[in-house]
Amino acid sequence: MTTPPPALLQRLSRSKLQPRWAAASVGVGERRSKHKGAGMEFADHRKYEVGDDLRHLDPHIHARLGENFIRRYEVHRQLPIAILLDGSRSMATGQPSRAVTARLLVSLLGFVGLAGGDQVQLGVATSKGIDWSGNFHGVSRAQPMFDWLARERSEAASFGDALRTAPLHLVNRGLFIAISDWWDDTATGLVTLGASGQEIWGIHVVTPEELDPSMLGQGEARLVDAESGLEVDLSIDRPTLDRYRARFQAWREDLRQAFTRVRGRYLTVVTSTPPETLFLKEWRSEGLIQ
Repeated sequence: MTTPPPALLQRLSRSKLQPRWAAASVGVGERRSKHKGAGMEFADHRKYEVGDDLRHLDPHIHARLGENFIRRYEVHRQLPIAILLDGSRSMATGQPSRAVTARLLVSLLGFVGLAGGDQVQLGVATSKGIDWSGNFHGVSRAQPMFDWLARERSEAASFGDALRTAPLHLVNRGLFIAISDWWDDTATGLVTLGASGQEIWGIHVVTPEELDPSMLGQGEARLVDAESGLEVDLSIDRPTLDRYRARFQAWREDLRQAFTRVRGRYLTVVTSTPPETLFLKEWRSEGLIQ
C-alpha cells in the first residue's frame, strides 16, 4: 500500500518534519532560511554597498545618522527532503512485510514534507542503482507522488551501494531519510552521506519476531537467508534465544552509534505499529514531526 488512509492524511495536513540542523535552501517556502534578502518580514539593517537595490534604503536611518543603510528581510525557503527506500529481497519478509510497512512510511513522510511546504524527492534502490522521482511541491502533488512510488518495483539491490552513490545525485544539502532493514553493509555509505552535508535519518524497519524471537516457538528450525538463499538448520532453545537477543541489541547499538557519528538519527519502526500511533503520537513526542 502506497496511498495512506485519507483520514490520516487529513490529520497530517498541517504537519511539518522537524530536522535538527538541516536548513531550508531551495525555492520559496515556509521555513525561515539563513539568508537575508527581499521578503515581507523585517530582519535587520546593514550598510549600503554599491550595487544594492536602492528601493531597500531606509530613509529614517539616513535622516537620523546621515548614512545609507539597507533594510534586510527574512527569506523563507523550502527544505530539500530526499527519502530513499531499500529494495532488497530481505525487505519482503514478515507479516506484514517490511516492504509494505516501509512503502507506507515513505508515502506518509513524503506527504508531511509536502504539507510543510518543502521539496520532496523519492528514491528506490534497485540492482541498477537508484531510481529517483522528480521533485514534488505542495500537497496537490501528493497523489502523483503516491502513484510514482506504486509503479516502482522492489528487486535485488545493495542498499550499502545505494547510500554510497546517493550523494552524487543530491544537489542541495537537506534532510535525507533512509528506510531499510539495514542488513546490508551501510557504514561507508553513511560516512559518505554525512560528508556531503546531509542530515540523515535512518529508519530501521523490524518485525515483532526480530524483537522477540520467542514468538517463533522452540525446537528444530530451518532459516533461509532472503538475500543469498543460504539455508541453516538449528535448534531454537532458551540459550539460543538469549544469544540472539544479545547480538541483536548489540547490532542495533552499533547502528545507533554509526548514525550518531554523522550527526544523524536512528529510529526503529516495528511493522505491527499502527501508522496513526507512529505519526500522531510517538514521532510528535520525539520532536520529529510538528
